[in-house]
Amino acid sequence: MPKISIVATFYNSEKYIRKLIDSVLAQTYNDWELICVDDCSPGNDFSILKEYEKKDSRIRIISNKKNYGISKAKFRGIQESQGQYLCFIDGDDWLEPNALKFMIEPAIEDELDMVCMNSRKVLPYIGYSKNSCVNREFYNKVLQIDTKEGEGRINFERLYVNFFGINIFNVTYWGKLIKKSLIIDSKFTPPESVIGEDQVFTMTIFPYVKRMMFVDYIGYNWRWGGITSGKKNDIWTSEQYLIRSNDFFIERLKLIDLYEVPSYKSIMMIEQKNIFQSMIGNLALKDIDTEYAKNIIKFIDTILEPEFYTQFVHLKYDPLYPEYKNNFLLEAMINKDSMKIYQYCMGIYKKNRLRRFAKKLLHRVLYSLDF
Repeated sequence: MPKISIVATFYNSEKYIRKLIDSVLAQTYNDWELICVDDCSPGNDFSILKEYEKKDSRIRIISNKKNYGISKAKFRGIQESQGQYLCFIDGDDWLEPNALKFMIEPAIEDELDMVCMNSRKVLPYIGYSKNSCVNREFYNKVLQIDTKEGEGRINFERLYVNFFGINIFNVTYWGKLIKKSLIIDSKFTPPESVIGEDQVFTMTIFPYVKRMMFVDYIGYNWRWGGITSGKKNDIWTSEQYLIRSNDFFIERLKLIDLYEVPSYKSIMMIEQKNIFQSMIGNLALKDIDTEYAKNIIKFIDTILEPEFYTQFVHLKYDPLYPEYKNNFLLEAMINKDSMKIYQYCMGIYKKNRLRRFAKKLLHRVLYSLDF
């Protein structure tokens, strides 16, 4: 059985497949299998994958009979995997030659459950930017994590807060080497929504990590403007994102109680307020007296129905965040005043209209390029 199972999912990925698989074949560490999950792609994905499968016995194709979406496709790859460790690659990305080597060596030597590496965001003609996987203080050392007591508890809280609104390390599937038994122990099942699916996965398995390391190596290339970052599917509308954010908030509240980290509540509330400002800003496009605006205001009413929004008053009196004592949007959310929320977010939207247009145009141009 291979030491590493690499899970790659493909849907309309034909112009990227060769770069991904060639990067795996070029790895300096060779004890791996590559599981290619063809998620019922309408393009030529399968024929290209078949070509590579014939060339190398370490490559296996798993074909879904219907399109399940990226989260369930990855889960299918997990179920079919045979390796001790798992590594994930999105269908339009690729690895650097030493990526597996620099993760598997400390994993074996130090008996680690998870190893994370840095990534590179790649843009055609513009270049790339480094994305560090963690604060530098954590690099290249074994982190002994204990979720119950002792010094390890501090490590756990400092890192686990990453899933509640403070960005410490990447919540993505990719850029990591993960022990398969850990995923099994966590009883992870893929969420129905693909919104936040990376975070649900990493957040679910993280409490089962006992020993881990962040290596200071850029081993993963993330193609900005590609398939997964394009989000051209209807599910990526602002309305659906807000609906999902409510469910996700409730899921995380349960974890806060389970792991006794009440200080995370304020962080989550700040994040939810920011989501509101961003997503309603995308929707508040017309004046308040239009029929369109009235329909969006009704939608905001439904989003604010969950009881947990009344608890946001807690944030007003948290001494760690005095700037929210008199925050206009927060007050409107607590009072469930949908009209004020709409008007406020429309003002923010108008102020940032030019920047949004430029970003959208850039994304469309880059998405159309074959690089």
